[in-house]
Parts: sequence; C-alpha cells; structure tokens
Amino acid sequence: METAHLMIKCTSGEENHVIEQLKNIEGVKIVQKTIGEFDILVKVESDNSDSLRRLITWKIMKNDKIKSVTTLMCTRKSLCVVVE
Repeated sequence: METAHLMIKCTSGEENHVIEQLKNIEGVKIVQKTIGEFDILVKVESDNSDSLRRLITWKIMKNDKIKSVTTLMCTRKSLCVVVE
C-alpha cells in the first residue's frame, strides 16, 4: 500500500464544497479542513505508486476549485507517521 499526504489550497469560500467532493473519491482516506497556509489536508492510499500518482493527478488535481496541491509521498510505511 502506498500513502501520500496532500496539502491543498483552494478557491476562497469553496473549502467545504471541495471537501465533500474529495470524500467521494476512492482512495481518499482522511480529509481535514485546516487553518493557515493550506486549506485542506488529505491522506490518500493506493495499491502502488503509479495508481497513487494517477489518483492525485487525474481525480484530485483536476478539480477546478483547487488552486494548488503540495504532495508528500511516503517512502516507506514505517516512516510515515501522523501525530494527532
């Protein structure tokens, strides 16, 4: 399983709409609204790195309400830690 975390900036006022759209995409595991430089934090998972890249490129980044995406791809599961 491959994992990535996306930090998303979207059009002002469209955050909740984008969040609802993201929740309906297969492979999106966690979606959280944030305050600060980025508007939304997303955790995505897929079977392999190629399908993960396709998920990010063709299903997430194609949303016209998303202005930018910063992607952090985990290199190994054991190195990928999320602190809550």
